[in-house]
This record gives sequence, structure tokens and C-alpha cells, in this order.
Amino acid sequence: MNYGISRILRKSVPAALLLGLLLLPAGRPAHAWEPFDNFVNGLEMFGQLPSEVNELKQGYDETVDKLEDAQADIQAYRDDMDTYRSQITELSEQNQRLDEQNKQLQDTVALLNAAQQDRDRSARTMKFVIFALVGLFVGYFLLIRVLRLGLRGRR
Repeated sequence: MNYGISRILRKSVPAALLLGLLLLPAGRPAHAWEPFDNFVNGLEMFGQLPSEVNELKQGYDETVDKLEDAQADIQAYRDDMDTYRSQITELSEQNQRLDEQNKQLQDTVALLNAAQQDRDRSARTMKFVIFALVGLFVGYFLLIRVLRLGLRGRR
């Protein structure tokens, strides 16, 4: 067993020294521990990842909520538009029916006006005829009286 441990130590010590030499900067004293600092910075950044992930998740959840709200608003708008569309269609049909009724009423009023004009014309004609008859009747009696008076005076 000692032989296995010593053999491992013999191989690992030169490798560790070589690795140590590679890690030590040659000619760069200000950045002597740069790989180690990078490793530590990487660990710190890795430690901060869960909080950033949580922030991103919260942002994602908020965005999803806003999207769902927007989709609900759009669906409500679509439903309202369908309702308005059906109301407009119904109002348009009512307007067409009212236009037809209005035209029928205008035709009826025109017929009634024509009938009234005919009645007025007939009434004027009847008045004229009645006045003419009354005038003729009065004229007849006046003529008869004048003739009687004229004939009496000659007798």
C-alpha cells in the first residue's frame, strides 16, 4: 500500500509544481493572482445567479400576467365589437323597415291628398251648381213676377 501512495505522490508533486508555475504570472506582478481572482469572481457571479434568475422569473411572470390581461382585454373588446356589430345590423334592418313604412306612409298621404283635392273640387263644383240652381230658381221667380207685373199693368 505504501508503494501505491508513494507512486501517486511522485507523480502528483511534479504536476502540482507545474500547475503552480503556470498559475504564477511571469512578468505581471499586478495581476499575479488573476486566474484565482477570476475563479473567485466566477464563484461570486455563480452565487448571484439565483437572485438574478428569481428577478428574471418575476419579470417573466409579470410579463405573462400583463400578456394575459391584454389578451383578456382584447377578447372583451372583440366580444363588445361583436355585440355592437349585431346591434348595428339589427338597427340597419329596423332602419330599412322604417324606410319601407315611411315610403308606404308617403304613398298613403299622397293618395289621401289626391282624394281630398278631388273632394274639394267636387265640393266647389257642387257649390257652383247649387248657387247656379238657386240663382236660376230665384231668377225664374223674379222673371215670373216681373212678367206678371208687366202683364197686369197692360191689362
